[in-house]
Amino acid sequence: MSTLSRQNARLSRRRRTRRLGSPALRLSVLLRRGRLDRMLIKGTDPVASPELTLRAYQLTHTSHRRQIAASIEEVLLSARTRRRRSLSAVPLARHGIAGARGEPIELARALREEPLAGARGVALARRMLTDGAGPLYVDAGDGALRGAAAEALRALAHPL
Repeated sequence: MSTLSRQNARLSRRRRTRRLGSPALRLSVLLRRGRLDRMLIKGTDPVASPELTLRAYQLTHTSHRRQIAASIEEVLLSARTRRRRSLSAVPLARHGIAGARGEPIELARALREEPLAGARGVALARRMLTDGAGPLYVDAGDGALRGAAAEALRALAHPL
């Protein structure tokens, strides 16, 4: 791809992003993204409000899904190598991660490679990474991580 066509592609993406909402709408979504994610996880229709529609778009955008996939893979690598991600990072539930390696790997693959993804599935994957009391960080046993990853995978397969 030539430099000129890459620049044109970037400009085109910027123009599409600008059309997605006013600055006030984008600010509203930024400030309320946690609540909007919880609403999507509960199954609220993404077209129920302009805020939910924009948040669903943000979550399902390819670049955002790739970032989440890379974060999942980084956590799995850290758990396997016993390398601490940073001094301020929440300790990982290494035992639970070791018992559920297949499902999180499949979730990362689906986030990265599937052409369409349901916003609920991406929100579940994001929550799995960011919830310090979730199965990546608290060893709940009983396949909690496996179940969380499988639920996100199922929801990814149902784009709205």
